[in-house]
Amino acid sequence: MKLYYRIYRFGIFGLLFILGLSCVLMPQTAYSENENRYLDSFPKLTAESILSGEFQESFESAFSDQFSARNTWMTGSSILKKLEGFREISDVYLGSDDYYITKVTQADIDQKQFMQNLRYAEYLGAADDAECSLLLVPSAGVLLENNLPKYAPYYNAGQMYSTADTILKKTKNIDVRTEMQEYAKQTQVYFRTDHHWTLSGAYAAYSTYCDVMELGKHTYGYFSAKKISETFLGTMHSKVLLPGMDGDTVYAATNVPQAKVVYDGEEKSTIYDVEKLTQKNKYEYFFGGNYAKVTITMNKKAKNKLLVIKDSFANSFVPFLMEDYDEITMIDLRYYNDSVQELLKENYSQILILYEMSNFAGEQNIYKLTL
Repeated sequence: MKLYYRIYRFGIFGLLFILGLSCVLMPQTAYSENENRYLDSFPKLTAESILSGEFQESFESAFSDQFSARNTWMTGSSILKKLEGFREISDVYLGSDDYYITKVTQADIDQKQFMQNLRYAEYLGAADDAECSLLLVPSAGVLLENNLPKYAPYYNAGQMYSTADTILKKTKNIDVRTEMQEYAKQTQVYFRTDHHWTLSGAYAAYSTYCDVMELGKHTYGYFSAKKISETFLGTMHSKVLLPGMDGDTVYAATNVPQAKVVYDGEEKSTIYDVEKLTQKNKYEYFFGGNYAKVTITMNKKAKNKLLVIKDSFANSFVPFLMEDYDEITMIDLRYYNDSVQELLKENYSQILILYEMSNFAGEQNIYKLTL
């Protein structure tokens, strides 16, 4: 038996040694299409980095990212966890009806940052002549509460909307939950494998926005939604990687006005990027992903202009508004570093701040609204 255990220990040590060595010696992968992010690479070894502890920290992160057959190991781990009865894997709830829902608890919400960001939104509404509104998109678990695992903790969205109502006076607080909940009874308002809303979810929010802003609105059918993909496996699937999951169906509005579209200074002919359908993240079909500034001009003599300050949820929402405005400008404060106050001198009729709620609560760049 002693010989057996020696062979066993030697085998395990040898396997781990070979896997570890292969991670260091094999060519490094710069980008993970599955996770839609750039991977950490191994740092250069210097005496200074070792003494400061920076090398050890960077090496550990890179080792995790560059581990051989990483996706295969992740899949195997997820299968075992599911067989053991786990209903949460990598901060993703395995919900009913094959929904993967991002785990966001009350402890994950930075209340101080949330309230500060609300004050920045209120500052914008008070400082500019344009009519300003804030539209916070509820996270999937807020509306799909019945799909969450039993007793799964989730943040209190109702309390956060109430806080926004208390702080916002000059900026309108647009609560889209009621309309989205109605649509959720008859159609899918969030993707099953991704954290974004579907076109139906975005339309429900558009309907509420038009009611609050007293805009004429069209029916969903008017926009001639077209199926563009049936194989979308989104960010939540990338974290779990369980086999056998059917892809989400993605729709896009096709009955939208012709427009001149400028992405970070580069003019293109469309608001949609067909090439993204060949990649994993098919949600980037809408505007090709996120840019610092996108300007959509429907009428050269633009008088009725909208400024949208946004995260990626706005990308499938904005096409519904193209008939209502002569020009729409979208800025993403994560990448936009010019003066927002200077931009406001372009005389926008209305300003819309649109973020997914938990994103807005933790966003570190909303302060740029004051610069």
